[in-house]
Amino acid sequence: MRLRNSLIVLYCTVVSVAILYEHQALLPLFARQWGVSPADVALLTTVTMTPLAVAPLVYGYVLERVSARRLLVLGLGVLTAVQFVLAQGPGYGAFLLLRGLEGLILPAVLTALMTYSSAIGGPAGARRAITLYIAATIVGGFSGRTFSGVVASYLDWQAAFWMWSALAALALLSTRWLATDPRADLGRVRWPEVRALIARPVNRLGFAAAFLLFFVFAAMMNFLPFRMHQLDPGITQGAVAWVYAGYLVGVVVPLSSLWLIRRLGGERRTLLAGCAVYLVGLSMLAFGGLPWVYFGMFVFAAGMFTLHSVLSAYLNHLETRRKGLVNGLYVSSYYSGGAVGSYLPGVVYEHAGWVPYSLLLFALLILVGATLWRMPSAGAA
Repeated sequence: MRLRNSLIVLYCTVVSVAILYEHQALLPLFARQWGVSPADVALLTTVTMTPLAVAPLVYGYVLERVSARRLLVLGLGVLTAVQFVLAQGPGYGAFLLLRGLEGLILPAVLTALMTYSSAIGGPAGARRAITLYIAATIVGGFSGRTFSGVVASYLDWQAAFWMWSALAALALLSTRWLATDPRADLGRVRWPEVRALIARPVNRLGFAAAFLLFFVFAAMMNFLPFRMHQLDPGITQGAVAWVYAGYLVGVVVPLSSLWLIRRLGGERRTLLAGCAVYLVGLSMLAFGGLPWVYFGMFVFAAGMFTLHSVLSAYLNHLETRRKGLVNGLYVSSYYSGGAVGSYLPGVVYEHAGWVPYSLLLFALLILVGATLWRMPSAGAA
């Protein structure tokens, strides 16, 4: 029973996160089809990511002590229906509106899936269950970006959306065999506690670094397909999509983060090393030819996931009483950076070109490094 529940939850997680990113490799195609700018078409990412930024602070008021099964069935039902409509090929305005609706639903679905993951693991296996859940989100991010592009290359983009519609319907059907129904006990955010946590310098620096590191990542993930078309105007959608294979590094890096911390002599040094790797990867993506772009994605993702896994765990470790709230503020900062980064740098790219766009991301990563440099070591915090 536990194995069946776990497989269902992991499958639903992969499909849900894949839907979040299903459009990303196809952005240049959509821009040409609808006759809109790179920045405007990038809003397809922004509208789906913004609710993920506010969910940890707001959704607790809406979803307090609700049934995880009911939340999952309702959310997957809406996602399936919206995917079927998107596969019909609506215009830009309707497409953007429907992606925004999916963005509102996805935090609820992912909350239910995380609740199930914790419940399946039980007190003894909760950490392992959440690790598997995180791995499933990374596989989902890879699958949505890559397989959408591959299917669009051989058929068309609507076929890719039909594929995810069918897989979402299968995910919805699979919930019938979930044997338990835990509660999504989110609790309400108490704003005095939020202010008290932000008042701590280590938290302020950590949340700022989280915002900036995902700002840079979301920006590059969104606009790299345009750069690849610029480097090779004849490149296929499938060839663009396979650049996201480097994203799978994110499955391995969190598992090795404790080893890295021991080898490098603490969290602060590991964070600074991760930032250096992130900068090297950005250099490859920003200024290399296509072969360097494919290799650079592995380096870029390795740096980002090192920062993400170590920083989130470090802030959680330093907080003794309000770990859930620290995690929520971290996630909110992280996805806020992603939402802004998925759009704003595109305006620079559109009006000034790739080099100023890349220099902006370099400046922000240097700022990340400066922020991490100011963070105290574990003993001093």
